[in-house]
Amino acid sequence: MDQSQLHAFEARCVQDDPPPCQSMCPIHLDARAFAACMQEGRLAEARRILEKSMPLSGLLARLCHGPCQSHCFRAGVDAAVNLPLLERACVENSKAGRPFALPATNKHPGILGGGLSSLTAAWELARKGHAVTLFHSPEGPGAGLPGFLPRTALNEALEILISLGVTLAPLPPALPDFLQRLRDAFPALYIGQDDPELDPETLGLGPGDLRLNPITGETREAGIFAGGFAPGKNASFMDAAMAGKWAAGSVERFLQGVAPGTAREKDGPYPSRLHTSLDEAAPLPPVLPADALRPTPEEAGREAERCLRCQCLECVKKCVYLQSFGGHPKKYAREMYNTVVTVKGHRQANLLINSCARCGLCAAICPHGADMGEFSAQLRKELVNARYMPPSAHEFALEDMAFSTAPDVAFLRPQPGFAGSAWLFFPGCQLPASLPRETEAVYAHLCRHLPGGVGFFLSCCGAPARWAGQEKQTARTAASLRQQWRAAGEPSLILACASCLAFFRAELPLLPAVSLWETLAGLPLPENRADFTPALALHDPCAARGEAGTRAAVRALLARLDREAEELPLGGATTRCCGYGGLMDAANPPLGAAAARARTEDTDKTLLSYCSMCRDRLRATEALSLHLLTILFPGRTPLAEEALRPAPDISRRQEERLAFRTRLLQKIWKEEPRSPSRQERLMDNLLIADDVARRMDERRILRSDIALVLSREDTTLFTRPDNGRSLACCRPRQVTFWVEYSRCEDGTIRIHDAYCHRMVVPGVPDDPDGPISGLAHLPPAGERCCKDATGCGLQKKT
Repeated sequence: MDQSQLHAFEARCVQDDPPPCQSMCPIHLDARAFAACMQEGRLAEARRILEKSMPLSGLLARLCHGPCQSHCFRAGVDAAVNLPLLERACVENSKAGRPFALPATNKHPGILGGGLSSLTAAWELARKGHAVTLFHSPEGPGAGLPGFLPRTALNEALEILISLGVTLAPLPPALPDFLQRLRDAFPALYIGQDDPELDPETLGLGPGDLRLNPITGETREAGIFAGGFAPGKNASFMDAAMAGKWAAGSVERFLQGVAPGTAREKDGPYPSRLHTSLDEAAPLPPVLPADALRPTPEEAGREAERCLRCQCLECVKKCVYLQSFGGHPKKYAREMYNTVVTVKGHRQANLLINSCARCGLCAAICPHGADMGEFSAQLRKELVNARYMPPSAHEFALEDMAFSTAPDVAFLRPQPGFAGSAWLFFPGCQLPASLPRETEAVYAHLCRHLPGGVGFFLSCCGAPARWAGQEKQTARTAASLRQQWRAAGEPSLILACASCLAFFRAELPLLPAVSLWETLAGLPLPENRADFTPALALHDPCAARGEAGTRAAVRALLARLDREAEELPLGGATTRCCGYGGLMDAANPPLGAAAARARTEDTDKTLLSYCSMCRDRLRATEALSLHLLTILFPGRTPLAEEALRPAPDISRRQEERLAFRTRLLQKIWKEEPRSPSRQERLMDNLLIADDVARRMDERRILRSDIALVLSREDTTLFTRPDNGRSLACCRPRQVTFWVEYSRCEDGTIRIHDAYCHRMVVPGVPDDPDGPISGLAHLPPAGERCCKDATGCGLQKKT
């Protein structure tokens, strides 16, 4: 990724853009911060904010007519915030701060005129360190200012200018060569045309001598600038101040030898791109002060309360991931880029990069389509390719994918009685692991109603590798799927999983693939359907965000079933993620759990999904959760109990996939199952209490890992004589597993604890193919443990 790509993404995120009240303000006052201070009564701090951008605030705050008000978002609710009221209250009830100027530059611009534009230009140039001389009419500076302005305000402004080093000098009587003298004495001049006492003829100027460049305010003679029109029908005091500020910018550039028109895009008012939602903005009537010229701090505080503090953050409000790191996409993008490109090898932002679910919610909500998922995905790829990605981030998910695509689990068969397949049902790896009965039932339904034969293809699509940024592994998996599809006769694919469908759309776009739900919507309904369904709320999986046909088909099926389901506030194309997508749960389990909880908090009804991982992850939060296939193909268990069924842990998922394969091949294709290995038989004799199983699940330790460690003769380090517990360890891959266990009299093994780490411990066995220890007794699954010396008395887990 190069900087142009970073900048292109940053340009899409408008959170850091100023609100329109600031961008359209001639002096770009930070109205949000100013209003916040006024609301809280922090007048001194509010005055500092005012003086940061407002020239001679004691004057201009009393003269501002509020050009920002016509751009205020609050006007879309009731009425714009009266910012001039706040400005007047601030300067009436606070003292001007001490002005600061840059070091002296030894440059001496001259200013002619005592109007507001000239005073503003003098303030701007003096703060830049220039020694300014301001020539005013004999009546003194302040020509053209209104009579209601307190004389003290003008005196305060003049004192500030003098403290900044501005020299105030009266204009002499008419001298034909006066302007020429000024040209010789000063490197640059500004002529303020808003001073009614300043007569061009006094300066020896003809009618065309003040013709201005509309961009820079420069006259026909280089170094002489003019601007500022007397307030009237088409001009205001703010216009005069802006003219002086703009001219000061031109003079400053001229003195530095830079073209006066350089980089002026945001010097004056410009449109803001900031988006601010008004959905939650409550009406609040404007404050009418007793004295409009001298509002009280209390009146200003109530008016400031009406400010919306405009910002976007639309994606952050709705995304748990974006909330959890305390920033917004533009800030995150810079942190990610610096980690991957600038500070190579240092992993400050790896968790930030790996935690994104890549669900697309941010892009769906953002008014400019900023997609944090695609941005982080590109950086994941670069981390992987540069070998900076730590293996711990996604290793278990990739190992689980390898398990699902291994020959002992994956298979492809045509429908019995058919030589080939017109259709190929691809349930994915998670549906058979979570809902094996329903997977078998929907396959039978497809076989009954689709002509030409429906093959069955059990495997993993490769989404985990794609999510992990593993481009080579993704390409290999896609190539293998394409090869197997061609060997099956290039049938039309029916995909049950939305993530699988998204993978095929991205990596295998030429393969004919359709959602299972669109297929079912065009077929007769199953005859045996659930008669009673609890109150439901429909959760769309995030992978179906871009699949309008899939979402419509699900709703059509529910209508045909005469089942109503509440549409959640964030549903359809703006649905939430359950925390599984993008391997969020693998890289950041607490965040994955928080994402699931955020979804369940949207409703108190039973959540209905058509993604097995969504169903299980929502159920893991203790919320009631059902899969649509369970309603279409109910079993003997009532739906109310099905909604309470626990989500399978990581070990159970792998074991269910293997058992599903064995059962389906034996039942439908009449293939004899292979004999279980000794390691698999050992798994049937492990006694694991619920709290230990929970810790194993959190640590990504499988029962098969435990069995592998205990199947070796050389892995047990010692046995404690006081309680008979042994400690064994083994490093079969990049992880060292430790198991604390004890043997029961009947040959079963009770697991007391298990943990793992990535350190290499000298002497720990690392060859997974060592000798298998002989077990005196391997009872069949389901037999109760004996009452041994420790009195475990547990039912064996199968």
